[in-house]
Amino acid sequence: MVNYEKLAMKAKLAQDAERLSAERDKEAKASSSAFFAKVKVHIAEEIKKANVELRKKKAGIFEWIHLPTFEEDVFLTYGTDSLCRVGLGVMRNEFKVTAVISGPPNGYEISRKEYFCNDGAPVQNVLFPGVVAFPSYVSYPEEIAIDIISGILRGGFD
Repeated sequence: MVNYEKLAMKAKLAQDAERLSAERDKEAKASSSAFFAKVKVHIAEEIKKANVELRKKKAGIFEWIHLPTFEEDVFLTYGTDSLCRVGLGVMRNEFKVTAVISGPPNGYEISRKEYFCNDGAPVQNVLFPGVVAFPSYVSYPEEIAIDIISGILRGGFD
């Protein structure tokens, strides 16, 4: 005989877990968008600083390319040699900023770096609910912008 009470309880728990997961993903997306907006502001500031020095040396300068179909990503060029795509990824209540440098002679990927972010907020441990941790790999908007611009100038990320 089938025990529908137990099955109903399991179904209810599964629905609640799915709803909670969707709510967390929505919160993470909102938080990550705000964080990425800060990264964009700091990238613009670093570009201004770098371009001042590059103009003094009569070298190529940074340009911010706006592509309408890629509103969430940032495209930076350095002279006519390098292109850097900076994007945001959200996965399981965590998010990361990824920077990819492409360049000559064939436009292939030269270097890539991922910055794990949470804007200084504690990260909930997925395996042990209720446990809060401050991971050592967290990056901040200013650090990300500086590292991206200097990485492009060096021709790759460390």
